[in-house]
Amino acid sequence: MKDNERFDPTPLSLLPDAQFLAATPLSGGLTNRCWKLSLYHPSTQSSADYVWRPLTQSAYMFGVNRQHEYQLLQAIAESGIAPKPYSLLPPSSSMNEQVLIVEWLEGKQAADDVSDTELCQLQAQIHALPLPLPEHRLEVKQRLSFYWQHIPEQFKSIQLVAIHHYFQAQSLPQYFSDTCCHFDLGRYNIIVPSDHQSIAQSEQPRLTVIDWEYAAAGDPSLDLAMTIIANDLDLERAVIDYCRARLQHDDTFVVNPEHWLEAVNAWQPWCEYLALLWYLVGYQVWGDEEYLYQANRLEQKLASLVN
Repeated sequence: MKDNERFDPTPLSLLPDAQFLAATPLSGGLTNRCWKLSLYHPSTQSSADYVWRPLTQSAYMFGVNRQHEYQLLQAIAESGIAPKPYSLLPPSSSMNEQVLIVEWLEGKQAADDVSDTELCQLQAQIHALPLPLPEHRLEVKQRLSFYWQHIPEQFKSIQLVAIHHYFQAQSLPQYFSDTCCHFDLGRYNIIVPSDHQSIAQSEQPRLTVIDWEYAAAGDPSLDLAMTIIANDLDLERAVIDYCRARLQHDDTFVVNPEHWLEAVNAWQPWCEYLALLWYLVGYQVWGDEEYLYQANRLEQKLASLVN
C-alpha cells in the first residue's frame, strides 16, 4: 500500500493555488495522525512540503485547540522560531475535524547537539514573543479538571482522589506576568538544521520549535519548570542560564535568580500532577503500559503531599 492511499486529499480542494502531490504519515506526536504533505502551487510553478495536523478525538482529550494554535503561529510567524501556518481547514462533509496545515521544517530532532544552555536560551526567546490572546491563557486548574473528567473511574484510587482534592484546594503560585509559553519545550520538539553549530561557535543558533498545540499565555516560571522537568535539567543551572538569556531579549528584565528559583520550585508539584493526569489520559488513548507506569510513579511521589 502506498503512503497516500490512506490519506483523503478531498479537503485540500478548499485551498486556492494548491494541488495534492503526496502524503506520508509521520510517527510520534500527540495524535499519531499527522502527515507530511507535498503540494504543488501553480502560480509559482513550485512545490512545497507541509504538515497536516488534525484535531482528532484523542487530541481533544488533551485540551488541544487548532484554532488557538493557528492564531498563535500567525502572531509569531516572523520570529523564525516556529513553522509558519499555511491554512486552517474547517470541518466539512468529508472531514469532521479541524485541520491545521503548517510549513515543513527541514532538519533533525534535537539531541545532545543542543546543550542545556541553548535550551534555556530558546525558552527565553519564546517568552519574548508576542503575548497570546488572554482567552488562550492556560488556566491550570481548569486543565486539571479537564484531564480528570477524561480519566476512567477505575484509575481514581483513594490516594489519587486525595491528591486531586489537595491541588484543587491549593492556591496557584503567582510570581510573574504572563508571557508567551510553549508548555512542551522538550528536545523532541526542537528541530536542528543540518548546518547547526553549537552556541560556543555561533551567537545565533538557528533552532526552531514545533508542536505548539499546548502553547498559551501563562506564567513563564511555570513554563520553565516544565522545561526543566521534561529535559531533566539541573534546576539551579537552568534558572541562571535562563535569567542571563532573558536579559538578551528583554532590556526591562530584572535579574533575580533567587526569585525565579523559588517560583520554579513552587510550580514543580503542579507540573508533576499535570503530567500524572496527562499520562493517565494517554494510557486510555494508546494503552501504552509505560504511560501507566509513569502515572503510578508520579502518584507515589505526590502522595507525600496529602499524607
